[in-house]
Amino acid sequence: MTRTTSIAQEKTQIKFAEEAAEYFTKHPEHSSYGDLVPGSFIALRWGLGDDCVLVLKLDEYFQNVNYQQAVTKGEGNHEEDQDISGMV
Repeated sequence: MTRTTSIAQEKTQIKFAEEAAEYFTKHPEHSSYGDLVPGSFIALRWGLGDDCVLVLKLDEYFQNVNYQQAVTKGEGNHEEDQDISGMV
C-alpha cells in the first residue's frame, strides 16, 4: 500500500515523535503525550521495552506510525540531538 504525504507533513510528524520521545524519556511514568483535539497528533509509549513511540492522529484518514527505539532509557540520559528521522 502506498501512502501519499508531503515532506512538510512528514517533518511535522517526525518533530512531534521526537518531542514525544524526549517527554517519555523525562517522564518514564507517562504513557501518552499530546492533546485530544480533532486533527492533532497523539503519541503512545509502545513496544516490549517501552522504547517506541506510536504516533496517531485524531483523523479518520491518518495511517498510524510506530517509531522504534525512540525513547532513551535511564534517568538523566536526555540526548538533545536524538534523530529518529531515518525510522520512517
